[in-house]
Amino acid sequence: MWYAKMYFSEGREIFQYDSLGTQGVPDVQGEFPFLESLLSFQELDCAEVTPMLQSIADNWSRFVSEDDKEALASAMKKLGGLSSVHIYFQLLYVHCYYRQTAMFIQNDRGSAEDAQILDELRQLPEQLPRYQQQIQRFFELVLDVDSAGREPQAQAAKNYFHDSPKDPGLFCFRPIPLSFEPVEPGRCSPVLYSSSIRDMIDYSLRSCVERNITVRRCKNCGRWFPQTGRVSAEYCERPVPKGQQRCRDIGALKQWTLRQAGNDVFKAYRKEYKRRFAWIKAGRITDQQFYDWSERARTEKDKCERGLQHTVLFVYSAADFNPPHFYYGIATSSLYIRSINRSTHPFATLSFMRLPSQK
Repeated sequence: MWYAKMYFSEGREIFQYDSLGTQGVPDVQGEFPFLESLLSFQELDCAEVTPMLQSIADNWSRFVSEDDKEALASAMKKLGGLSSVHIYFQLLYVHCYYRQTAMFIQNDRGSAEDAQILDELRQLPEQLPRYQQQIQRFFELVLDVDSAGREPQAQAAKNYFHDSPKDPGLFCFRPIPLSFEPVEPGRCSPVLYSSSIRDMIDYSLRSCVERNITVRRCKNCGRWFPQTGRVSAEYCERPVPKGQQRCRDIGALKQWTLRQAGNDVFKAYRKEYKRRFAWIKAGRITDQQFYDWSERARTEKDKCERGLQHTVLFVYSAADFNPPHFYYGIATSSLYIRSINRSTHPFATLSFMRLPSQK
């Protein structure tokens, strides 16, 4: 007998599918960060998968009623493509694969199970967007830390009467086939034996409430993410395309940049850093000269930021290189830049520019 298993383990969600029901060696296994399957389902373009589902349903119907082998091959090929769109759809593929194998052995084509598969395929184009709307509403009223607060259990109790939602737009929970079994060496866990996509959505939502896990929209990408660590987290760690930074890394850089916004010492240092980096590309200074300067400049900057001195020197000696030399003198209340014009004697011409007062 085929199976579609789903369980949570240490911040991960595991999916196992097998068309023959062989435990321990599933045909397909998928592993994702906690709640990623549900959140990626929320971002699914239902209009994109609807034509595929309709075509699969038509082909499955022709196979069941007319024993059309070409229709079966077409349905299975499209189910395989659909499985690559989202892990939930793997359930449809495994179930249909099991049935095509079983009916040849048992000679029971057109059974009640075949009719059930056809009904599910035909209903999904309408059900999927409705599930998305119900999940969104559940986030808003129960799980969203910014609108519903930090107590999902209390919010769920407030919004449900026994097993019925008070708001008709909320997801309606039903009994699901849960087992409890070893899932890893030395570890047991509740395991969902899903018979439908709805079961997996149900299990994900109830697991959040049971664990008091809230969700929030990321300040960078705008996607939902589960708060499995700090409840104050504003940037997600959700998967991104290869080569892109995760939002939490981008957020850390943004926060650091904001903290430096009022730091006159850092502004001056950063300006000279960029200037000298451009000089490397122009061939006006060597890499080693740049590294020597940056090491000394960082040391002086750190001393000033720690309040150990009121003068920061971002300068080489006159013999080090040809471009202008800059001396940054930080007085008690103001920052001055003194630029030495190299067109004459290094110390002959001085010009001053006053920057905003230090905080």
